[in-house]
Formats: sequence, C-alpha cells, structure tokens
Amino acid sequence: MSFPVSYQIPCSPVVAETEEKKSRFICWLGPVTKKTVFQRELTAIRARYPDASHHCTALVIGNPSNPQIMQSDDDGEPGGSAGRPMLELLLKQGVGNVGAIVTRYFGGTKLGVGGLMRAYRGAVGAALQTVELTTFIPLLTIQVTCAFAEESRVRFLVAHAKGVCGEPRYSTRVDMPIELPADQWPCLQAQLQAENIACEALTPT
Repeated sequence: MSFPVSYQIPCSPVVAETEEKKSRFICWLGPVTKKTVFQRELTAIRARYPDASHHCTALVIGNPSNPQIMQSDDDGEPGGSAGRPMLELLLKQGVGNVGAIVTRYFGGTKLGVGGLMRAYRGAVGAALQTVELTTFIPLLTIQVTCAFAEESRVRFLVAHAKGVCGEPRYSTRVDMPIELPADQWPCLQAQLQAENIACEALTPT
C-alpha cells in the first residue's frame, strides 16, 4: 500500500495582477482545505469586484498527484479557456490545498480561446511567483501489535521516527495506535518487520 509523502502548499494568500490587451486579471491565490471556505472567499471577491466580467476558479484539495477534490469553473468564459488552464498549472507545479480565483475586467478586445488560456494561466503563474510555499507532510495512523516486552522498543523506534504513540490497549498483547509523518513510515515499517513486530498503516491525515 502506498501513501502520499509530501507536497507544496501556500503559507498565506497573495494577490497578483496582470494585463492582456487592456483586460485586467486579478488573481487571488491562497491555502484552502475545505470547499466551503473557498466558496466564502469567492463570495467575498465577487462583492469586492462587483463590476468585473468574470470570476474564474481552480481548486486542489489534498495531494496534487492524487487530489481529494479537484475542480475548476470558467464562470461564463468559453469552455475550457479559464478554469482548466488554471487548474492544470496548479497540478503541474505540484501545489496542493490551494485555491485560485482570477477576476477579469474586460478591456474591450476579445482574446480568443488561446489568448484566454494564456492569460488565465499567466495570472495564476504570477501569483505562484509571489506566494510563499512550504512542504506539507501528511500524517499516517499506524496500528502496532507487540508483546509486553517489546513495548518500550516500539516507543523508542516511534520517537526516533518523529512519531507519537497513542493510548495502548492491553490484553494478551499490546495494541497501540501511532501517528507519524508519512515519509518516516517506510523506514519504521522495515525496522518493525525486521523485529517481527506486527504493524499496519491505516489512514493518511
């Protein structure tokens, strides 16, 4: 079983503005982990720029290589000319837990589908150049089963892997949940298996 290891996420929102043939493109880009929060930001931006022509969006929640949520919207622009190129750029750059909203003020000259794709992609690209990114490492929940005499050894290995042991359950053996960074799991798994200690990775968080 494979699990996500790490990806880039924005630290805080940024706003970048670009121009194409007198059309203004204002891109808000920031951290998002819930669709409801992104929708509230979109509502606020619509209120901030009530006379704008379009508010196009792209959203990636989770690991960009396998997102939990991935969506885009052209908001009245020709199909595939706005939201999709925005989304594709976020995925190509490997950024997750991110939302992008590009507000367009029409400048009087039609850009065509190709021109729109370049303009919306360029607006998100400008925001990506200014945003501060950090590495996000998901946590894994591990279930370990061991003998009483092995518990202290397990706790030592988990601490060395930057993990945290949960409340153990004692019966004929010790059952203990563990939480640790996903990138530490392969090494810990190999160590536990080498010592014949049963372990199972459950869910990434």
